[in-house]
Amino acid sequence: MKDNKRLVQMASQVLDSVARLKYDRHSELAGRLGNLVSNLDQISRESRKMSIALRRHWLAAADRCRTCVGNRLGELSYSISKVQKLTEARHRKTATLSVIVGELGQLQDEFGDIEFKKAENFLSVITEPITLEGIALGPFKILLELNKMDQLYSGSPYRVIALDPNPAATDSSITHPHVNAEKLCEGEGATAIRAAIEEGRINDFFTLVRSILNTYGADSPYVPLADWDGTSCYDCGYTVSSEDRYYCYRCEHDYCSDCSSYCHKCEETVCLGCGGQCSGCEEFLCLNCVSKCQECEGMFCESCLEDGICQNCREELENEDEQEETENNEYEATGQPQTPEVKLAS
Repeated sequence: MKDNKRLVQMASQVLDSVARLKYDRHSELAGRLGNLVSNLDQISRESRKMSIALRRHWLAAADRCRTCVGNRLGELSYSISKVQKLTEARHRKTATLSVIVGELGQLQDEFGDIEFKKAENFLSVITEPITLEGIALGPFKILLELNKMDQLYSGSPYRVIALDPNPAATDSSITHPHVNAEKLCEGEGATAIRAAIEEGRINDFFTLVRSILNTYGADSPYVPLADWDGTSCYDCGYTVSSEDRYYCYRCEHDYCSDCSSYCHKCEETVCLGCGGQCSGCEEFLCLNCVSKCQECEGMFCESCLEDGICQNCREELENEDEQEETENNEYEATGQPQTPEVKLAS
């Protein structure tokens, strides 16, 4: 059975907030109009100054006027769009106390109970546990802060709080594909939600928010449901999202960015275990794009090998060849093989 006295108390608070909201809307429009008029006045002044500058052939002054007008036009375009948004919105009927009492009665029938805190000036309801595509997200509290209704045009006067959170594995502040830090991404429902608040249709507001929570928009989630539980890096075990996940084509496992790289030759992504640095240029390569030096058996890219031999080994072979050639030349000249000089101890 409904407590009519309590419903009237809640309705009175809502009615006061809706009335303030209407005042805030007019107040914001007045401020936007002031900015618009100021920009128009400044452009008018620059126009007069430019005419004077041109008559006197002051081209530098005319150029400064042109720059100032360009800056003002950018601000003017923004001001016009904001004013237009506030003036073109259809007139919202002012709700009466009896209408809001009726809305609250419907809300109680719909959700079973309404939490009302007069001192904190908020209303809240709790949804049923929500499951999307097999992922249990738990129930949510939808909390409308009546004393923050003026944020309707610049932010959000309500919060969506997970009561038994099962957040995305990669971000604990995302408790629903469309809820981040208790703020709901309303999508196409934004206009309907704001209209419901402005007109005091409290039941419609809460049911609209609940409807969005029960819907998954695959085109615009904070985290897709397919990645809700994340993917563990095969090497270090760190949980990563699909955007930060790297697949190694050689071992066919998923890795995080710290445990993977890409081959500078074939540009395939590989894990650190399926690749390594060239011993010459130190660029990372997959195992398919490196070769062993025939002498030292070190791993090198093609650019650092010549006839299958790395530069260090090639230089050593050249030094050995030079030494052998020197010895041969001395043998031919003296008829004796070169022997190392031995110093006798004194």
